[in-house]
Amino acid sequence: MMQKFKICKILFISLTIFIMTFSLSSKSHEKTVLLYAPISLSEVIKELINSYKILNNKIKIKPVFMGTSQLVMQVKNGANPDLFISANVEWMDYLERKKIILKKYRKDYLYNSLVVITNKENSINAFKNIKELENAFLKSKTKISLAMTNSIPAGMYAKDFLENIGIWKNIKKKYVESPNVRAALNYVARNELEFGIVYKTEAVENSKVKIVYFIDNRKHKKITYPIAVLNDKKETMEVYDFFLDNKNLTKTLKWGFEILK
Repeated sequence: MMQKFKICKILFISLTIFIMTFSLSSKSHEKTVLLYAPISLSEVIKELINSYKILNNKIKIKPVFMGTSQLVMQVKNGANPDLFISANVEWMDYLERKKIILKKYRKDYLYNSLVVITNKENSINAFKNIKELENAFLKSKTKISLAMTNSIPAGMYAKDFLENIGIWKNIKKKYVESPNVRAALNYVARNELEFGIVYKTEAVENSKVKIVYFIDNRKHKKITYPIAVLNDKKETMEVYDFFLDNKNLTKTLKWGFEILK
């Protein structure tokens, strides 16, 4: 009886060691793909990563979300992501000029648009035209919330719009800059600032703000999100192809993004 117990104990220990070894071995074979992406894509990317986990548990996608200019500076200072998505063409052009990305794998990924928002509790109706919008900006008791206009894409697009409609000079000293588009939105969500210019995709996802003006995308540079790889490792290319798959591109539409038709 004692002998039988010892044998069972040995078998149990051996099985436990085998399971632990197999688990460690599986993890050691797991590949990681580091993805740099703008904050405005965070919800989309997270959902796509969850979908990818179901298909492939041997490749782990590790996302880093920041303003595009901050991500570029990290790469410039030695960071080494596998995939990079920019919130504008200019920053991707910079990475291409520096030969950091593989040019032949650079593609336009998604498109976005700008809106003017206010807090949902404010009794402000939608503006019918640019003149009404300008008057509201000038009469507002608070400053306008924008992302940084010299480096963050959302802020750069907003400035481009305000310049094109001829009111940038009038509100030049009447805005607050934030390090990313979500921070700009949060000023309005907390009702600290009356108006903000942000991406439509950010506005529709936040229950504390409402859209009072849809900005004509012909009034500013096209809001394009390019995607590129920094290496052509097998796991990098597999994730890259996954993001560009038509089925997965279609999933982004529910957030208000547009895709190449």
